[in-house]
Amino acid sequence: MNTTPAQRASQPGEGAPRLHVMIADADPQQREHLAEAVRAAAPHARISFAEKGDEAAAAIVRLRPDVLFINVKLPEMSGAEAVVMAKHEKVTPITILLSDNILSRWVALATELDAYEFLKHPYDPKHIAGLIAAIERMRTKMRVLLVESSEAIRALMHKLLRQSRFDLELDDTDSGTHALKLMGSARYDVALIDLHLADMDGLETACKLKDEAPDTRLVLMSPPGSEKIEAASGHFGFNSFLQKPFYAHHIEDVLHEIFQLRRPYLLNAIGRVHARRQKQEEERRARKR
Repeated sequence: MNTTPAQRASQPGEGAPRLHVMIADADPQQREHLAEAVRAAAPHARISFAEKGDEAAAAIVRLRPDVLFINVKLPEMSGAEAVVMAKHEKVTPITILLSDNILSRWVALATELDAYEFLKHPYDPKHIAGLIAAIERMRTKMRVLLVESSEAIRALMHKLLRQSRFDLELDDTDSGTHALKLMGSARYDVALIDLHLADMDGLETACKLKDEAPDTRLVLMSPPGSEKIEAASGHFGFNSFLQKPFYAHHIEDVLHEIFQLRRPYLLNAIGRVHARRQKQEEERRARKR
């Protein structure tokens, strides 16, 4: 099924409302250190504070911040519990977990809380600036064109993209020819293009789309065994690629890459965990054979 661009114009770079950042930490020096770094990166940001876990939980629900820096260890209630309570109230800010030490289960904890990042004290102001810049880009509406011949995969991609922290507006089509028509009538930030299309393949489609819209980032979607094509995809105008099957964190990874955003430590760690699990599963299947 083909979809047409939304009637309402949505230009890349369309601004988002003023950023509201909450900092929840029991240490006043660390709160101020973080606040200074946030102010330097986003001078017009609104900043609010919390010292205790129960206070933070109530403030998150009441104030609904866009971004939450929260220490996992707070008086009265842990930072993790405060985030969980807010999630029960359907309040889910972009969450950066803070800690004085690297916890043994930090990847699992951050994943359970759907956190965006995990930072250890002392915090580097450059890292905070990179986080704020990435978050500002995620809050800016982005138009995405999905070019995929399989209706089932298009439906799955809609589901995966809805899970993204990026503010995405998605159009889709099953053919390269129709993709060119859509690109001629609307402006897109990103086009996700399958290698195998019914009318013309993804490489030819990319070449023509690049001529039509040189500022649109192009991402190749390809099956396993396409490594040589992936390696050469830049010559056809692609900025990156996704190898099928992929998950939501792979899409987040690619979006950070093509917009040159600071890549969260957590995204790297999740990628390593998934790769390790995949290797273990492959070894298990090999033993069965």
